[in-house]
Amino acid sequence: MPKSDDTTTDERYVVPGLLRGLKILQTFSRERQQQTVAEMARQVNITRSTAFRIVYTLERSGFLQRIDDGRRYQLGSRVLELGYGLLAGKDIVEISNPVLRRLRDDTKMSTHLVVREGRDAVYVSRYQGNTSLISALTVGSRLPAYATTSGRILLTGLSLAEIVALYENYSFEPFTTETPDNIGALISLVERDRKEASVISWGFYDPSLASIAAPVFNAAGKLEAALSVSCPLNTYERDVFEGPMRRAVEDAAAEVSRGLGYRAVSAA
Repeated sequence: MPKSDDTTTDERYVVPGLLRGLKILQTFSRERQQQTVAEMARQVNITRSTAFRIVYTLERSGFLQRIDDGRRYQLGSRVLELGYGLLAGKDIVEISNPVLRRLRDDTKMSTHLVVREGRDAVYVSRYQGNTSLISALTVGSRLPAYATTSGRILLTGLSLAEIVALYENYSFEPFTTETPDNIGALISLVERDRKEASVISWGFYDPSLASIAAPVFNAAGKLEAALSVSCPLNTYERDVFEGPMRRAVEDAAAEVSRGLGYRAVSAA
């Protein structure tokens, strides 16, 4: 038999029916969640009769499920079990660390992965940047979510009612003139942040620091964490910080999201 690391394909060992079945499963996507046999046949470029036999086999095995109208199919529970079983074994920190390290090396800024616990933004991974910034932040550090870029990103994963429940009667500390000092100002900020791919701070929490944060989504499409960078204000010109550096952070967050199994919906 050929070696497992052989980059060439020996057609003698390829099972055509299995290959077509896998291709049929791959035709399903976030945009195409339900299909008829004819549609699957066109996607894979096979006859309807061949597609019917493959679809019948996949349905019997639990990899496809027939919709109520009897004509259309969707992915079955066996596919979800395989996917989520694999992803559940992946640790978000393990997935994000190589990305954070590379982003730190590329930008020279400190990089972080942050999750929310109540009203706190909790740092679960961090790489010290190659700048003049000497930060007391360590893994496990907590900062108020409403006052930080990472926290603001994390709050966009909550509904309006959840934000109200979290911050109703809360005493806001205005760290700078930019941080919200009441629930109304926070809600306005979060609603604005929902429309952005990332959040930028130019002295928002600390008047001497700049930061950028972008969302990380899991396989279910739920906001799981925030990926962020920080540096002294004089590290980059503001147009560079808000241009190439911002795109680098958004790309890094998207890479971690893909590692968790997230697939963004393509624009129509």
